[in-house]
Amino acid sequence: MKVTVQVVTRSDDGQESMREVACVACADLTPATLGLSLAEGKTILQAIQEVVVEWQMQAYLRQQQRCPQCGNLRHSKGAHHTVFRTVFGALPVESPRLTHCACQTHDTQSFSPLADLLPEHTTPELLYLETKWAALTSYGMSVKL
Repeated sequence: MKVTVQVVTRSDDGQESMREVACVACADLTPATLGLSLAEGKTILQAIQEVVVEWQMQAYLRQQQRCPQCGNLRHSKGAHHTVFRTVFGALPVESPRLTHCACQTHDTQSFSPLADLLPEHTTPELLYLETKWAALTSYGMSVKL
């Protein structure tokens, strides 16, 4: 048996796109092959997370393309790649730099909307789990790891 996991996304204007995120082949039934393994579950969740993060980032960046004061289109100054860390793994993200609009004065000529939104490049949930884990282990063990 083969199980395929697909994610269907619908934009606000009604456009749909479908992406296959995982395919799991199930062998003969034994106690070890019943259901999903932990590795398969993590792989599926990470693939779903990649789709969700991609859509959220694209929507956020579309909102940031225009100046909130005057509505003029901001120009792209290029992009760099960064990594956003989640509980389900690290996700590569393209982070564009946009020029500030001339309608107001700014300290810099350009900015990165994603760097402003996500300065730590880590989800709060992952920070919580890392902090909790570090608090439960001894100082010496934390330093070694």
